[in-house]
Order: sequence, then C-alpha cells, then structure tokens
Amino acid sequence: MQRFRRLNFWLIFILLGICWGGLGLAWGAEPVTIWAGSPHEKAVALTFDDGPSPVYTPQILALLKQYGAHATFFVLGHQVEENPGLVRAELKDGNEVGNHSFGHPRMTEEDQISREREVERTAVDLDLLGCPQELRLFRPPYSAYDERLKSYLAHTRRCLALWSLDSGDWQGLAAPAIIKNVLGRVKNGDIVIFHDNSEADRADRRPTVEALKKILPALKAQGYRMVTVSELVHLHDSGAALHK
Repeated sequence: MQRFRRLNFWLIFILLGICWGGLGLAWGAEPVTIWAGSPHEKAVALTFDDGPSPVYTPQILALLKQYGAHATFFVLGHQVEENPGLVRAELKDGNEVGNHSFGHPRMTEEDQISREREVERTAVDLDLLGCPQELRLFRPPYSAYDERLKSYLAHTRRCLALWSLDSGDWQGLAAPAIIKNVLGRVKNGDIVIFHDNSEADRADRRPTVEALKKILPALKAQGYRMVTVSELVHLHDSGAALHK
C-alpha cells in the first residue's frame, strides 16, 4: 500500500503539470455531457456512487451477477486506495468503473488546482489498477458542475456523466420507496443513480440492497438490458442524450 501511494504521488505530480496548461488546451475538445441513452433501445444503465464499500459493494455485485446485469460504479479515490480488490472485482464481473473525485467535495466550491487534484488522483488510482475507461467518465459529487469544470473535462478528454432517474436512496428511503421510484418511472435509455456507500462511511445502504432484489428481476422481466453507461450511449449514439 505504501508503494502504491508513493507511485500515486509522482504520477499525480506529472499529470497535474500537463493536463490543464499543456496537452489539454492543445486538444481543443468540445464538452460532452451524458444524461441518458437512446429512447429507442430497451436498455438502462444502473450506476452506483461513492464506493467501493467492503460492506455493500460485494452484495450488489452478487445481485448483478445473479440477474445477468452490468453496472457502472463511480468510485471515490480514497475508497479505491483502501479497497483496490473491490475495484478489480467490479471489473472482473464486466462492470464499468468511473471517476467520482477523490474525497467527494462540491466541485463548484473548489479552486481549479483542487478540482484537478480531485480528478487526477483518482484517475491515477484507477490507471494503476488497469481500469479501462472507454469514455473516461467523470460524475461530479452532488451533481455540482459549472462551465469551467466541463471545459477542464473536455480538454482532458473526459465526459461529464450525469443521470436521468434518481432512485432517491441517498435520502435514507426505505426499500419500498426506492423500488417505487425506479420501477414506477423507468423508461428506455435511463441512467439510474444509486449509492453503494456514503462519502463519510456512515450511510446505511441496506435498503438499496433490498430494493435491488426486486428491481433487478423486475427490469429483466420487462425486457430491459442492464448495461454500463458506455454501452448504453453506444447502442444508438444518434439517439443518446449527449450534449455538447
């Protein structure tokens, strides 16, 4: 673990030196924000924020495998450094892993150097674990972003990944309410947000796990494919909700 963190430090130092002031500006990319997939495809993307958690993530992985579902996990760097094996388990099962910052700050309240550090340190952690990032997805904590953050993500060839359907589990809802929120509103192309941990390690995600025991088989019975965010937006790019 000490060697892992020392390597992190030097790679972060290099990345922070080139991303914004150097290569990023030269690329001149347009910002891309992902809200949903195509409404013409019977598919949804389930996403889980704030993990990985040694308590809840393994339970969620087992349920996903049971119902032949894949998901996208938006992970926090400090959790990745404590639980690298769980990230490997997510990838081994065919899931996708996206960047959710290192420490879960509200990015709109951070200065530019702090923003870059939050993104890049987690990116290095994922790179060290051999994490493929097809679309290089970043989901900002609290879904808080501004034009400057979007510009930074674009210049570092990343996509801003948001969501179209909120399970509401972050509110501390009981399982029946989470189930109703999802199954009562789900539609083709939705990106659904759940949580498999809290930024402070204090959340009770048992209701989320219990809700998934009903949600996953119900979605499967309704004919939905449960895919990653990258798979969802590639199913039919012209119909996906990608905003530039």
